[in-house]
Amino acid sequence: MLDDGKSSLCNRFSTLRGENQSVISISLFGSKENAMFSINSTLKFLNELIADMYTFYPRWILRIYHDATIDSSIICPIECKHLNVDFCNISAIPTLENLGNFIPPKIWRFLPVGDTFVNVITSRDLDSPLIQRELDAVNEWFQSNKSFHVMRDHPNHNVRMLGGMWGFRTELNRSFAAEFLKKILDHSSFTHYDNRSDQIFLSDHIWPRIQNDIIVHDSFLCQKSYGKNSRPFPTRRRPLNETNCFVGCVRPCCGTSKPFSECPVACRPKNHPEWSTC
Repeated sequence: MLDDGKSSLCNRFSTLRGENQSVISISLFGSKENAMFSINSTLKFLNELIADMYTFYPRWILRIYHDATIDSSIICPIECKHLNVDFCNISAIPTLENLGNFIPPKIWRFLPVGDTFVNVITSRDLDSPLIQRELDAVNEWFQSNKSFHVMRDHPNHNVRMLGGMWGFRTELNRSFAAEFLKKILDHSSFTHYDNRSDQIFLSDHIWPRIQNDIIVHDSFLCQKSYGKNSRPFPTRRRPLNETNCFVGCVRPCCGTSKPFSECPVACRPKNHPEWSTC
C-alpha cells in the first residue's frame, strides 16, 4: 500500500512536483491489450492532446499511465520538451506491486484518485480532444461544492459514467478517495469484467456512492433514470451544419462539417429553450 502519502502514484518526478496537483489522467497501452494499437497514431494523438493542454488546462499536469510498449525513446523527448507531462509506468508505481498484472488498462488512469499529492483528477481518453465546451462544464463544476463531475454529450453516451468523461476533486473527500483506491487495488475487483471494465467498474462501485455529491452535465439523456439531477452544459454547441464536435468525440471530429442531431427540449437550459444544439 501507500507509504503514508510520501510517494505519488506515478513516479519520483511526480512526487517532486509536490502537493495540490491538478491532473488529467489517461491510459496508454500497446498491442498486448489493444489489437488496434499503432505507435504512430498513438504519438499523433498524444501530441495533439498535449497541445490542447496548453490551450485549455495550462496549469494542469497530464499523467500517462502506460505499459512497456512506451519506452525511454518515446518518454524522454516528450518529458524534456513538455514540463507538464508525467509518464507513469504501470509496473513501477512507487510502493506498489506490478499493477499491470491484474488491473485492466482502461482503469490505470483512475489511480490518481488515491494520490495524496493530487487535489483533482479528470479521467480522459487519448483520442478525444479537449475543447472549450468541456472546460466551461468543468469550471461550472468547480463553482459548486460537489466532489464528482460526469459528462454525457452524445445520444450514445447511455451509461452512468463514461470512463473518460468524469472528474473527482479528491481534496473534498479524501476518505472516499482512499476507498476508491482500495477498490482499484483489490485483485478480486476485476475478475468478471470485459473490455468495458472501466465503465462497469464505475457503475458498480462508484456511481451508487456519489449520488449526493455529483454534478452531471447531460445534453441528450437527461430524462433517463440515471440522469436525474443532471443539468445542461453551460455553453451552446456550434450550429449543426458546422461540426460534429462533442465532449468525448474521437479525433478527427471538431472542425469538420458533419450533421449532429438536435438535443431534446427537456435537456436545454430553461432560459434558452431555443438552443437546439445544447
